[in-house]
Amino acid sequence: MVIEFINENEWGIDVKEFDTYINRLRKEVDVLDGIINVIFVNDVYIKSLNKSYRDKDMATDVLSFNYEKEMPGDDSNLVGEIYISVETAKRQAKDVGHDLQDELNKLFVHGFLHIHGHEHITDADYEVMDKIEKRVLS
Repeated sequence: MVIEFINENEWGIDVKEFDTYINRLRKEVDVLDGIINVIFVNDVYIKSLNKSYRDKDMATDVLSFNYEKEMPGDDSNLVGEIYISVETAKRQAKDVGHDLQDELNKLFVHGFLHIHGHEHITDADYEVMDKIEKRVLS
């Protein structure tokens, strides 16, 4: 698995901060073989994605796309993408009283788990995903 970070310099994000969480995630899930792009965007961009793919006309914090599931048979090495709105992450970090990097870590882990098949549609699914997130982030 290769993780490529896009637009991190535009936002001043130190992607080395994610290494610890990547290593912990490798121990929690069967990691897909291929490339995962993590793209840092603004609210306008993520709102357009949210509208197009989820029919929700609002900004959100993180969106994940698993291309192995959505586009089976695709020959590219790209297996998924995680879009994180830095603007939303900044607001959420301020609201809960921690720094931006902590919020970005949380959103990255959340998106990564979605790409690897975890959902939180039911309460039971939420509990499983929440436990993994807490273990990885602690």
